[in-house]
Amino acid sequence: MHFIFYTLFAFGSITAAAQIHDNAEEAFASSRATQKPVLLIFSGSDWCAPCIRFQKTVLSDEQFQLYASDHLIVLKADFPQRKKLTQAIEEQNEQLAEKYNPKGLFPHIVLLSSDQSVLSTLPYKNQNTAQFISMLSNHFAE
Repeated sequence: MHFIFYTLFAFGSITAAAQIHDNAEEAFASSRATQKPVLLIFSGSDWCAPCIRFQKTVLSDEQFQLYASDHLIVLKADFPQRKKLTQAIEEQNEQLAEKYNPKGLFPHIVLLSSDQSVLSTLPYKNQNTAQFISMLSNHFAE
């Protein structure tokens, strides 16, 4: 019995973690199919301290992953300095930045509808997971 529970738990964790996309086309297609908004996160994953903290504190948290799997499509547009991205992903992230982050802020978090229009820009001020989810939930209640 424990094996079955562990297997289901492990599979559930993998599924929840798989909800963070780096391909915008896939993320928006999923958004259109599910009618879930896209949470677009601009990050500097290997140089931006608040971005790294957001990744560790919120995005990697199981509570957030479960919330996101029910309510959001998460798209991460990363701008690393040391890590190499494919040219296609780099170009895609640049296009996303031109449209949704022209000032080059990091982290910059934008909630988008399935038609790619901006619903809201969300601040990250070192909130913990519960605080961030609460802020997101308030945007769904409007």
